[in-house]
Amino acid sequence: MTDISPRQRAAAVPWVFAGAAILAQITWILVPAGDRELVTSLVVLLFAAASLSHAWQQFGTGWALRFAVISAGFGLLIELLGHTTDIPFGPYDYTELLRPQILGVPVIVPLAWTMMAYPCLVLARSLTQRWVVPLAAVGLTTWDFFLDPQMVGEGYWVWERTQPALPGIPGIPLQNYAGWLLGSLLLMWVLNRLPRQECALGVPLLLYGWMWIGGIIANAVFLDRPSVALVGGLGMAVLGLPALLSWWRR
Repeated sequence: MTDISPRQRAAAVPWVFAGAAILAQITWILVPAGDRELVTSLVVLLFAAASLSHAWQQFGTGWALRFAVISAGFGLLIELLGHTTDIPFGPYDYTELLRPQILGVPVIVPLAWTMMAYPCLVLARSLTQRWVVPLAAVGLTTWDFFLDPQMVGEGYWVWERTQPALPGIPGIPLQNYAGWLLGSLLLMWVLNRLPRQECALGVPLLLYGWMWIGGIIANAVFLDRPSVALVGGLGMAVLGLPALLSWWRR
């Protein structure tokens, strides 16, 4: 029987967290609507753990810590700005369902920025040098095509004004996605200053791919939102499809 080296154990950690996050998200669909708050938080925590453990395993402790502080700190600041001033997303309010909260912003929300910013950055870097920032920003923004309708449907936050809306995604103002794109561009511009090096792409591709394909399936089959499945699927394909094809050809 072959002993497993410490290096192999470290390499397995992100896969374990990623698998657990996917199982938790499948569980989310099976839990009755209105009782999903705990599972929602668990999904974000496990997904963020998968992203950060992969960053630690591939790039080292310092890189992972800087990424975590920048992404979560930015997520908190932009959500506080949006929550208190309606800029840049438009007027919305968080409800009391997701707790704990920091000045009215659920703690898991900044972690959600962290969890998805990582695979977006890594996959965009694997595809291009010149267009990393816009490509990663589009990947992060189009994920919200799935996220916002799902979370609004659960009652986690409420939009005061929903028009004009993005075609195919009713109930979510177009300004929200403009704000997401602006915020994502700024975040990726900062994150892309972190040292760049080759890394294993399996975990980031699994995380992004699951959110992409899983979002299509969930909205088309379980949530009765076929138009969201279509628009979100096409949007996330801008980053997801070339990343998948590039990985397949390696």
